[in-house]
Amino acid sequence: MKIKNKKEKSLSLDTLIGANTVFEGSIQSERSVCVEGSIRGRIEAKGEVVVGRQGQVEADIYADSVVVGGQIIGNINARSRLEITATGRVTGDIEATKITVAEGGMVDGSFKMMEAVESAYPQLESGLSIEESEQSNIQSQPDPIESLPQA
Repeated sequence: MKIKNKKEKSLSLDTLIGANTVFEGSIQSERSVCVEGSIRGRIEAKGEVVVGRQGQVEADIYADSVVVGGQIIGNINARSRLEITATGRVTGDIEATKITVAEGGMVDGSFKMMEAVESAYPQLESGLSIEESEQSNIQSQPDPIESLPQA
């Protein structure tokens, strides 16, 4: 199933929990999950988890990205991004690399910003280090705080 949102971006869904559906248990998806009904348990998705305006979730969510238009009671771990719309409500702790909360969106919990997966310094991840001979060529800059006059 493919759904297009306002930005005309296509979302490929693996699982849809309909408006009149109540699900209890654990969902694991290789793609995306859309919740328009109710879920109690745990959600894990390699794609996006979308909780629609009428969606109600009592679960911890682990996904690449999460969009909240309804209500979530539980912790959220979004590897890529989290978006809470104007109608979205979250009660729980949040971990994500990018977090957007629209005016009117509500959060009762803590935020923790994770580092992005892509590093700005790939040489650090590949295990490269500076040779001792190159370290002597690196000049340190003076600390601007130390150069301030003493009171």
